[in-house]
Amino acid sequence: MPDETPLILGDAVVAEIDRPSRRRWFRGKKQLPPLTHCENCGAVLAGPYCAQCGQPAIDYRRSFGSLLADSADAFFNFDARFFKSFGLLLFKPWRLTNEFIEGKRARHVHPLRVYLIASVSFFLVINFLSKGTHLHGEKKGGHVDLTLNDASPSPNPLALGPAIPAPGFSLGISPAASPTAAPSPDEGDIFRDTDDKKLPPFAVWLRQRAKEKIGPTGDRSDLFLKALIQNIAPMVLCCIPIFALVLKILYIFKRRFYVDHLIFALHTHAFVFLSTVVIIGLGFLLALKSSALTAVACTFLGIAVVVQLLIAIRRVYCQNWFSTFFKFFLGSAIYVVLLTLAFGVTAFLTLLLP
Repeated sequence: MPDETPLILGDAVVAEIDRPSRRRWFRGKKQLPPLTHCENCGAVLAGPYCAQCGQPAIDYRRSFGSLLADSADAFFNFDARFFKSFGLLLFKPWRLTNEFIEGKRARHVHPLRVYLIASVSFFLVINFLSKGTHLHGEKKGGHVDLTLNDASPSPNPLALGPAIPAPGFSLGISPAASPTAAPSPDEGDIFRDTDDKKLPPFAVWLRQRAKEKIGPTGDRSDLFLKALIQNIAPMVLCCIPIFALVLKILYIFKRRFYVDHLIFALHTHAFVFLSTVVIIGLGFLLALKSSALTAVACTFLGIAVVVQLLIAIRRVYCQNWFSTFFKFFLGSAIYVVLLTLAFGVTAFLTLLLP
């Protein structure tokens, strides 16, 4: 295995932007003539790089729209490598990792690009599904419940009583109210607490910030939920190097470079994202015919995803099934704890940011 491994981000940008594609999806009005001499040292160019100084033969003195078009073409150009890489990602993710580590990189899409495309697709679907999700406070008698519903409650004009909201998950924030107290403007305040003086200054400041962010009665909780969902994507991206570090520790006797674990982590997350998108899409299609069939199919596909991850770990790290099972469940438990902590930090930062 070579000691000199290019940085993933730099390799992705240079390899994908400089690579000549057979079909241009974003073609400009006119093609600029290629450079004949290196702009750095003046040597004659015989390829996409200078043989003397190694500078890429790219003319950056052009319109910004042309640069964006080239970048978009490099990212969205669907060639044979694209379909082969994502086909292996869905059915044999371990082969995609092994071949890239072995040096067979020209035939596959770069791991960072694979992850970006899969994650963008996944979070677009999640944002679309979250449009019908509402987090709101609701006054019931002498207390207020902060409830997570799939849709806004629609009152029935023929009903004699109050409208019944859609079933949801109640967070159970219910400050008690005195039965003999007269109604006051702060009666529905979910942050009202008679023991505020006993709280430390940081807790008082945090409660005040949460009150400003989601509203005294939780009326702005819907905006906070959507902002939190948007911040999950960079959170997961930041957790991938941590997941690679966990793999490095679990397989420390394999004497693999950290970048090998990082490549496998990118492929693993991309596989989970893309598989989830496929399961959600298939679930929507099957839901038109039978809800029972949808549940069975989604459960079966979910189990298949876990089995694929087990096989991928065994094929990449080449250990017996006992070690594979042990390290899979241990690594999964550690990573779930880390994701939980990262989610808490993300929620805290979302609360602090304007």
